[in-house]
Amino acid sequence: MTYERLFNLKYKQGVSTYELIQRFPNDAERVREVALLDVPEATLKEIIRDEKIISRLIRLKRQLFGGPTKH
Repeated sequence: MTYERLFNLKYKQGVSTYELIQRFPNDAERVREVALLDVPEATLKEIIRDEKIISRLIRLKRQLFGGPTKH
């Protein structure tokens, strides 16, 4: 399952994170990452200590939401 497909299911079709994990248990980590894309960057930096993860989420957020993030 691609990030783009998960993004579309979650944010464009309104499928909950719980249901996505139930549907795609092998992609649970990706589902959780997509769910975090709605969290503002400042909050992500407070709750996630690993800079690599934060950087990946911010890049993914920009790629999927388009342009600089304001969430």
